[in-house]
Amino acid sequence: MISNAHNYYIGIELSEKFFSFVLSDNKGNKVKEKVISFQTSAEKETWNTTKLIKELSTFLELCKEYNPEAIGVALPGHFDKQSCTILTNNPFWKTFTLKELVDNSPLPIYFENNVQSMALAERIFSERHRDQNFAVLHVGRGMFCSCIYDGELYGKNNVLAGEIGHTISHPDGELCECGKRGCLQTYASEAWIIKKLQILYQNFDNTYLRQLADTPGDITIETILRAYALGDEGVITILHNAIKYLSIAINNISMMIDTKTMIVHGQLFDEPQLIALLKEHSDRHVMILAAERKLSIEIKPYSTTNGALAACGLCVQKNLLTA
Repeated sequence: MISNAHNYYIGIELSEKFFSFVLSDNKGNKVKEKVISFQTSAEKETWNTTKLIKELSTFLELCKEYNPEAIGVALPGHFDKQSCTILTNNPFWKTFTLKELVDNSPLPIYFENNVQSMALAERIFSERHRDQNFAVLHVGRGMFCSCIYDGELYGKNNVLAGEIGHTISHPDGELCECGKRGCLQTYASEAWIIKKLQILYQNFDNTYLRQLADTPGDITIETILRAYALGDEGVITILHNAIKYLSIAINNISMMIDTKTMIVHGQLFDEPQLIALLKEHSDRHVMILAAERKLSIEIKPYSTTNGALAACGLCVQKNLLTA
């Protein structure tokens, strides 16, 4: 049994919306945190590895009294060890090389997909999930599902395993950036929800989005959830459609993976009505044979430090639990 505050680790998450830093102990107790949010796309574009290293150095200085033993980095994609780059469809991350960070890190440094990191952290830090099979479904700019099976990450050597956002929901649907049509993420990811509501903003005068955002480019998930709460019919239609497709995907996963619990994570679920709707739809689609073993859906409260704390869990996995 490892006691609290036995070791300390630094966790970082690289996100489309922010870079976050966390210092935690080996039990996942946060000690310090820092979040750098991007207000505009132009601000995000100014970031590179050199700037990241500078911020990390500042954070390490704030944490030096705790003598952190390693750094974990939660990535919006998979880490390519040979090129030290992030495997992703997002053009910004394709050019965001991490070699300078690897070469200049004063501590052992580990990289993992952000959702894989969240699954590991749930396995390590949560007593409830420690001895069961479960899955983590992240709904953000893109989508990913990570499973813990028999205490281990499922499919960790296959970069396609977990790419739930690119499973087909509608064969004749919209063209996804991956080149296929009707991918789940074209219905339920933040990026596509925002894209559709930007079109709504431009073409309909009676949407509340026009009162909440000065331009289509100013629409965020926060904006959308406010419009939803105000009863905007267009927003309600698009979000409810997204929830419908998500619930179908969750039930499909439950028929393919032996899992007791689906942990859903995403800013969309700051809205309680969407949580209730997701559970209602999921219950509706349960097959008769599965009725006795109902999948439990849990919502992980959204925070900009969740991924960074998960990266601390990655450090615990690598430093303390890997033989």
